[in-house]
Amino acid sequence: MTSSNKATFHVLIHRRALKEIDGFPAYDKNRILNALREMATDPLSGDVKATKGVRSLLRRRVGDYRISFTVNFEKSEVVVLKVGRRESFY
Repeated sequence: MTSSNKATFHVLIHRRALKEIDGFPAYDKNRILNALREMATDPLSGDVKATKGVRSLLRRRVGDYRISFTVNFEKSEVVVLKVGRRESFY
């Protein structure tokens, strides 16, 4: 019997971000969805950096795509605000 002591986070995806993800090619969409699943156990894993000039806004790199999000540790929530290609993200 194994038990996991890792805290789990609820990943909330903004409607606009869902629409953006839906428009991506299947391969890229799967990579992004896998990254979002990983964020449910550890939102700071992967290539995560703070966004310059915006307090508490983070971004995660997934290939040529970026995921912009915030983390509320008190509520155990990850809120995904935007997902897009690097060229049009910033």
